[in-house]
Amino acid sequence: MGYRYVPEDMIRHSDFYELFKSYSQETREKIDRLVGRLIRENPGNRLPLVTGPGYFMMHWLMADLYVSLSIYIVQKSEGKESGAVLEQIDRCLTVSGEKLNQKMKRLMKLPGAFTLFRLIAPKAMTLANGHGFQVTPINCGENAFGFDVTDCPYCRLYAKYGAPEIGPVICRFDETMSKGIDNLEFVRKGTLCEGFPKCDFLYQRA
Repeated sequence: MGYRYVPEDMIRHSDFYELFKSYSQETREKIDRLVGRLIRENPGNRLPLVTGPGYFMMHWLMADLYVSLSIYIVQKSEGKESGAVLEQIDRCLTVSGEKLNQKMKRLMKLPGAFTLFRLIAPKAMTLANGHGFQVTPINCGENAFGFDVTDCPYCRLYAKYGAPEIGPVICRFDETMSKGIDNLEFVRKGTLCEGFPKCDFLYQRA
């Protein structure tokens, strides 16, 4: 079964699976081992399965974190230039973000979609609190919704394992996913990975 916190499932459910498959067997084995190490060394960064849908969201978030970090470290150890590996990671996230963007565009055309997102999205994000994240919903009124992230495992672990430069690349995913959506405008001042005191997520009725 999938969605376990084991390397093969984390890799397969990440946004970097196709990139992973393009590497040599030796490189894939190195990445697999490093993902396993990251899982073992950071047991608090995951939700229990009984959480329900939040578990799968957290599994995806941690998969992207562990796999992007492992790819970056392994590729650099094999002599690849930092910029080239970051470009690979960015391309994968752009493809994934654009696919989600198309889904969001379709969803936002449904009656009551904005109201539903306003009620559910901020609360759903708080499921990750105590498991690597600290998320606080913010009161924006009826024409907006949002939340602030003041603690993020992406920012913390990229720095911990000597690769903080991945962070800003990852953060661009939110903008790719949210651009050009009817009735919804994404506004952001900055992120933790970019040196700001928080990641601010604000969605306004357009």
